[in-house]
Amino acid sequence: MRTTMPMRRRTLIRGLGVGALSAGALSACSGGFRRGRARAAPTAAAAPEPLHEPETELVLGSLGAVHGRSAPFERAISVAVDQAMIDLNASFEGLFGHEVAMQERIVVPETGADLSAEIAGLAEAGVSAVVSSLDEEALAAAMPLLAEAGIAVIDVFTSGLSVRDPEVPTGNMLIRLAPQDAAIAQLYADIALRTSAGDGSTAGTLAYVSEETAQGRSFVQELRRILEPAGGAVALESFHPVGDLGSTDDLVAALLDDPPALLVLNGGGEAGTLLSALHTASRDENGRRTVTIPARLGPAASIDYSGAGLAAGCLESATGYEPGGELSEEHLNMMLNADPELQTIGCAYSQQAYDAVMLAALAAQDALSVDGAAIAGAVQRVLEGSTACADYGTCRDLLRTGAEAGSAGSVAFAGRTGTLRLGPTKDVSATSIRGVAWTTANQKSFTSVAAVGTAV
Repeated sequence: MRTTMPMRRRTLIRGLGVGALSAGALSACSGGFRRGRARAAPTAAAAPEPLHEPETELVLGSLGAVHGRSAPFERAISVAVDQAMIDLNASFEGLFGHEVAMQERIVVPETGADLSAEIAGLAEAGVSAVVSSLDEEALAAAMPLLAEAGIAVIDVFTSGLSVRDPEVPTGNMLIRLAPQDAAIAQLYADIALRTSAGDGSTAGTLAYVSEETAQGRSFVQELRRILEPAGGAVALESFHPVGDLGSTDDLVAALLDDPPALLVLNGGGEAGTLLSALHTASRDENGRRTVTIPARLGPAASIDYSGAGLAAGCLESATGYEPGGELSEEHLNMMLNADPELQTIGCAYSQQAYDAVMLAALAAQDALSVDGAAIAGAVQRVLEGSTACADYGTCRDLLRTGAEAGSAGSVAFAGRTGTLRLGPTKDVSATSIRGVAWTTANQKSFTSVAAVGTAV
């Protein structure tokens, strides 16, 4: 894996304006002294206290992976982190009069890789916070080391509850920005429970096909937790290695034998292979469709299948999603200018990655500190303050103005992700997802943006 390497630092020299007040007597050349009662000398307004900002630059790091379920998003996330750093320093002149430094991204090449040496290197380089897109297993293994090193973690990818197990000590240093499994499970369960049984399926039943991951296991438990008290059930459950569904024959036969109200595909592009086989097998000798099973796909499967050679129309009854609100033209152009191939790969999780960089810097400004624990403690404050602001520069200036005036500046950063609210554990309690649909030619298109959240 790549090792850390410090980014070149540029110190911004700020001129100090000095106002000199004359201590000499005022001349009485215009009319001389006036007799009568002497007036009291006006009292000068007290000068504001100078703003005591750290003299040390903020140093950030980032962690990604080219294995497991986070691998499909590594390219978009790494581009977004790079572009955020360019904007942070070139457009907004960094923080505390310095450029913000970013260590070279650490990319984990394989499952189970030991990150202890890399994390020690981050600590030695003075890193205060990292942007992470590791999967649940890797993040759970790394968190104790990161917390012990005093490094805040702003995670843009994980959604599974395993990272929050009591056995995973986070030291209150972990903030997560992706929609949580509990919220998505509630969305899927609601669909299954309200589906009419008149189409041949049993209302409330759900079929679950997932990659074999910690998140995959966690997600099905969330589905059961919501479905079963309401009279529903996970009627079919199947796990497969990441990216390798294998033969679809048995799955297709089981789905057609007892159609569920909803099919949940919690994996990657192999979902298209299953839906194509299911579409073909559900037709009679005249080509008419005899069974239609609505399907829900996660972000890794919400891709363009138009060149994949699948059966025409096999995704018309499927709906996917990507985390975050609407992709703005500004964000999309930024991403595609940096890497045109993202037009095909997609930009999922890139909004969260961009915002994570800005949040780390804003939290440092709010805390007037580059200490990792102070940054971790301030992220929620800069998301949920009183004054809305949509970019780093505006938010930072509001915080500085408030601090200079002797009152705490309070901002609600509304970045490129859209809505972001954190719950008591610093996991997202409210955010947005954008829907994905497919044409008859299996071409991807975005639909509406929806709010999702968890009860806190």
